[in-house]
This record gives sequence, C-alpha cells and structure tokens, in this order.
Amino acid sequence: MAGTTADGRAPETTTETESASSSAQSPVSGARRAPEVFLRLITAIHSVLPGFVRRRLPVTFIGYAIINGSAFILDISCLWVFYNHLHWYYPVAVTVGYAIAGAYSFLLNRWLNFQSHGHVVEQGAGYTVGLVSQYVIFILGLSSLLHWFGVNAELARVISACCEGIYLYVFIRLWVFRGTPEPKKAR
Repeated sequence: MAGTTADGRAPETTTETESASSSAQSPVSGARRAPEVFLRLITAIHSVLPGFVRRRLPVTFIGYAIINGSAFILDISCLWVFYNHLHWYYPVAVTVGYAIAGAYSFLLNRWLNFQSHGHVVEQGAGYTVGLVSQYVIFILGLSSLLHWFGVNAELARVISACCEGIYLYVFIRLWVFRGTPEPKKAR
C-alpha cells in the first residue's frame, strides 16, 4: 500500500508504548548529549584562538580550564560556608572544600572533557595522587616560597594557582586519562 511502512502503519504514527518509551529515554539521551554539547562549546572557543596558540593548545585544555575554574569557585564557596557560617576549624574547612572541588573536577573532566570510559576507581586514585602532589608542591610549597621571598601573599597564590593548573592538566592528561584520545572536533 502506498504511504505505509513495512509493518502496515502510516510513516509518522507511533503507539502509546513507543511514545512512553521514548519519553523515558530522553533523560538518558540528554546525559549522553552533554559531552557532545560541551565538545561543541570548547571547540568553538578553541577555534577563535590565534592560529599559533590553537596549534599548540589541545581542545581538552579549554574544557579543563572551564571545569577547573568552576571547581575553584566551588572550593572558595565551600571554604566560605564551612569557615564563616559553620565555624569549622580553618584547616578542616580548606581541606574539605578542596576535596569536594577535586571530586567535582575529576567527575566532570572524566565525563565531559576527556570522555573517558576507563575504570573509575583506578582513574580516581590517580587523580587523587595528582591533587595531593599539587597541593604539597604548589599550594603549600611554591606559594610559601614566593611569600618568603617577599612576594605579596595574594600574588604568590595567583602565581602558584597558574602553575598548579598547568601541572594538573599535564598530570591528568599523561597519567590519569592516558590512552584517551583527544575528542574528535565538533562539526
């Protein structure tokens, strides 16, 4: 019959069961689309960079900067809540905020940025090693050393933050998410 499919239905008709199953699948497909949307965003940002920068800077570095920038805001927000409002002991407030931001950063980098499908516990353990070494080397070590040499405390922290950001990206790219190829650029 003209205008029907192989099963005898009109081409654009669906049954109640099909529409219910497609609406039940929409949150899953939305979760699967998030990495694609994120890749389109970071590819668009990467494409407006000057050519000499674009050739040397991986697309995932842009995603890392976005995710870890928001993780820094989360870290500072947690510190503010824990220390100023809940009146936690300062080192505890700093550490818990840093741990929350670290977990957030790991999960989003794994899911959206690197789109890795490796073993979560193994990658999480590697990421934890990166965070602890970053904390000791840059947050405690470099910023304290710069401050000891007379650099303003806030400027010392900003300098150490820039160094730690590059260090952590290289660390997770080469060790935690090793073998994960750069995502294909969005169309």
